[in-house]
Amino acid sequence: MSTLITAYSTLTNPPAIDFPCKLLNQLSLESSELPDHLDDFIGFVMNAGDGEMNSRRYALYRHIQRVRHLFSIEIDEDKFDQFTDWGWRANVIIYLYDNTIRNPDGDVLQDPYGKFDKNAIMPYPLDAKQRKAKTEQYLKELGINVPTSLPPVVAESEVVLRSPDEIAHRALALMICGIQAEGFYENDPIDPDEFKQRCPIGYAALSNNEQAFIHSKQPEQKDVINKSWRYEALLALQWAIEWQSQLPFADTVCDSSDLVNQALNFNQQPNQSVNLRPVSEILDALDLHYRLHWLTREYGREDKALPASINGGVIYERHYALNWLTNFENADWDDVDTPT
Repeated sequence: MSTLITAYSTLTNPPAIDFPCKLLNQLSLESSELPDHLDDFIGFVMNAGDGEMNSRRYALYRHIQRVRHLFSIEIDEDKFDQFTDWGWRANVIIYLYDNTIRNPDGDVLQDPYGKFDKNAIMPYPLDAKQRKAKTEQYLKELGINVPTSLPPVVAESEVVLRSPDEIAHRALALMICGIQAEGFYENDPIDPDEFKQRCPIGYAALSNNEQAFIHSKQPEQKDVINKSWRYEALLALQWAIEWQSQLPFADTVCDSSDLVNQALNFNQQPNQSVNLRPVSEILDALDLHYRLHWLTREYGREDKALPASINGGVIYERHYALNWLTNFENADWDDVDTPT
């Protein structure tokens, strides 16, 4: 007897199907059909049962957001164990004819009523799980404990990074905003046309929100403060493209003058090559700041002092920048989210 399986892989290049089956359909994100289908699938997951958010429902939501390939297959039930091996390697969740969502072993991750097997393992690539464990151990050695229930961040086999040039251009835009914020602090803002003439690449990279800020006659104080904090995001981006040698622990604010000097150096020679750090290093930083950001929010809710002199503002800006860099939710700069 055969069964129909729809498998959802988060990998950019999933392994070829190497087990006996009939491939009925295959879609990638380049297809116009898959994004709409995934939106519908998210709705199915979120509305099942009572619709209340829980850790499993949230994990499924995040998995579907990262899906890059869909496989619709027909397979003999006695060959399912061969599918299982491929399914774990392809990092899939599967949808079956009985309206259940399962892992490659066939364990129920969510049924049509929103219920699930608590022992069923959510699929995550191995390097993502190892990275999570390494970060948890590092923080534990610092006397900082975060819950092991927090999921891994995106894996090397899943992530699509922004290009080095796009990151460099965003860095110039952040520099412009930081300089203008300083000008507003001193009641001496710079004419936006001067930015346009002296840093055309950075000016062109400004987001809508940033454009409005640098052209503002009298911005609100909170906007000036927020744009000043963007220097911390700038540090993370400059580190990612090797304009900074280190991304120090998030317990002190950065030296903005050094960041500006590095950005101006590129602005004067915009044709120089830009190099991106190894993906593993960038994801290590993302995993660390994701967990630290959870900690700062949790301590904030409980009105407790942060351990190890952690600076919550620094962590937020770095997490924001790293989420943008790793295309979290494919969001533009103004729309980046930092859920924990």
